[in-house]
Amino acid sequence: MEVAIVTSSLSCLPAEQVQRYSIKVVPIPFYLNGHAHLDGVNISSAEVYRLLAYELPFRTSAPSPGDYLKAFQDLSTWAKGILCLTIPRRFSMMADSAQAAAAQMPVGTVRVLDTGAVAGAQALIDIAAARAAFLGANLEEVTRLVEQLARRVYLYGLIVAPQYVARTGRVPPLVPKIASMLGIKPVIICAQGHTRPVGVVRTERAGVNRMLTTMREKVGQGKVHIVIQHADAAEQAENLRRRVESEFACDELHVTDFSPVMGFATGPGSLAIAFYAEE
Repeated sequence: MEVAIVTSSLSCLPAEQVQRYSIKVVPIPFYLNGHAHLDGVNISSAEVYRLLAYELPFRTSAPSPGDYLKAFQDLSTWAKGILCLTIPRRFSMMADSAQAAAAQMPVGTVRVLDTGAVAGAQALIDIAAARAAFLGANLEEVTRLVEQLARRVYLYGLIVAPQYVARTGRVPPLVPKIASMLGIKPVIICAQGHTRPVGVVRTERAGVNRMLTTMREKVGQGKVHIVIQHADAAEQAENLRRRVESEFACDELHVTDFSPVMGFATGPGSLAIAFYAEE
């Protein structure tokens, strides 16, 4: 294994995948009610949700170039090449921080890629890249794989409590307010660096049906890689897992919490399913 993979805690990777493939996860710093935390380091998603933290003051920032540089330097003791995968630049300064850190490493050692994916979609790319590196792929080969997957991976999300979405600053406050008043729940798609609504539903069940119907249109009967994520909705995520297992040919299926950073952006009860089909 000569290539190391670096990602952020926003992927919410399953711990066993991190350990199996030696993935380096850079934690996202955030502030909850005036207290500093590192995502997944000194507080877990479950702990944040138990604090009823949706109602508390919250802000976040991208990891610093120094955070990425330390990760790169640690990995350079054994890796010939390092591939750092980030969420889209339009959502965060992560890619810029990682690029600044990469510039301080020996030329050609570190490559930074904006995957155009978020949350579970990025997790699928992270895992696929790390698996390829584990099996002996070089930096160029892993890079090509990531670029191919970035065009094929999708994430569908169901926003159960739309009143929280305005806190991201990326949605006009009136939109989630009206959605909440009308009792409708947006279904969104995230793909290739863009997020857009694909419809609204009245019930959670209708939202799940909408996501799975649209997913079926994209993957057909082929084998599919899937990550299900939730914001303080473990029972709903488990129900979704059972449906997915019974209705799709799952080559890979993981269920994880949202990072608190994602949970604060989507609100409590949110569900997401990320996937790509085998070619």
